Amino acid sequence: MASVRYWVLLFVVLGAFITYLDRVCIAVAAPLMQTDLNLSQYEMGWVFTAFYVAYGIFEIPSSWLGDRWGQQRTLTRIVGGWSIFTILTGAARGYASLLVVRFLFGAAESGAFPTLSRALSRWFPAYERGFANGMMWTGARLGGAVSPPLAVLAIAWIGWRGAFVLFGAIGLIWVAACALWYRDDPADHPRVSKPELEIIRVGAAPAPLRAQPLPWKKLLFNRDLLILCATYLASGFGFQFFVTWLPTYLTREHGLTLARSGFYTALPLLAGAAGCALGGFISDSITRRTGSLLWGRRIVGAGGFLLGAAGFFAAVQARTPELAVACLAFASGTHDMTLPVLWATCTDLGGKFGGTAGGWLNLASSISGMLAPVVSAGLAGIFGSFNAVFWVTTSLYLAGALLWLIIDPRKPAIT
Repeated sequence: MASVRYWVLLFVVLGAFITYLDRVCIAVAAPLMQTDLNLSQYEMGWVFTAFYVAYGIFEIPSSWLGDRWGQQRTLTRIVGGWSIFTILTGAARGYASLLVVRFLFGAAESGAFPTLSRALSRWFPAYERGFANGMMWTGARLGGAVSPPLAVLAIAWIGWRGAFVLFGAIGLIWVAACALWYRDDPADHPRVSKPELEIIRVGAAPAPLRAQPLPWKKLLFNRDLLILCATYLASGFGFQFFVTWLPTYLTREHGLTLARSGFYTALPLLAGAAGCALGGFISDSITRRTGSLLWGRRIVGAGGFLLGAAGFFAAVQARTPELAVACLAFASGTHDMTLPVLWATCTDLGGKFGGTAGGWLNLASSISGMLAPVVSAGLAGIFGSFNAVFWVTTSLYLAGALLWLIIDPRKPAIT
């Protein structure tokens, strides 16, 4: 029988999968939604951005509640809320209603990944945390990769409105499992044995005491956590292209049909899934072999950003959709090796308040999410091509590689 912590890992992976299954569906449906709801490309950009505005505003409070209330209660609220607003996206009748629903969707989903990562920090020992976070992000990228072709099939079958209803219903099933089966403390789970509990407790982060105040200054102004946030801000700009404008780029600049663009859109996210799994494995391997957590994290962090920059640079030169997607898949796969080390480092730095630290980290990514869709639409309009977006992303990734060389994951902000 598999150890309970690996069942918990599967549960977290499925939660991350559903997150992007619901989030990416709108990118595929966007061209049809623009036609049916009479939306301009700029208005659709603001619909994408509305999600990230709310996501950013509520990210830290929601993540803090995950530390204070516990992960089970918080995740039930988060996943249940976003699933309902995914369903309601299919009921939008115009620009205003769609904008409101996507804003509320972002508010509901805020705190999801910090809380999931915090759950892993309580269920896994320190030396398995890179792998666990890598698998969580593999699930997220697989959700993003599977969503485009599934959305194409669902839209063809029941229309774009029905597709949102279907995807939202899947999240509600996960909520039921969370409420009935998951436990915040491994010691409270009836199937966890004493030997496994001893393994889990090696470096696992405990919950904060009920009356323990959050040391905001220590957490939010920690040097390494601030630098980590800056790398995630750089990271987010490139990723947003894959989940917002990639189908539009393929249909409008390379002349692909909706069906082909849906298939091709999945490839960078599939490559990202492989990169997430590989990055966590490589980082943990380097750490075990060298005994250096510092270089186990830095090598993967800086190396992934450099290779990702090379992929976006190459995409500028591509003249066929196949070559363009191959370059973007390389960029996505190599860059996403950084995600496991980023989130493992974040929960290490945050200690008892690792979820809140994750909220601070995800806020940085949300700022990119707020800006990237609209900025990308503006750049494409000014320069007549999304290649301008690729140049900006290349520059940001190079900056991210340099920042990783000064991050020290060995100095927690809160012990």
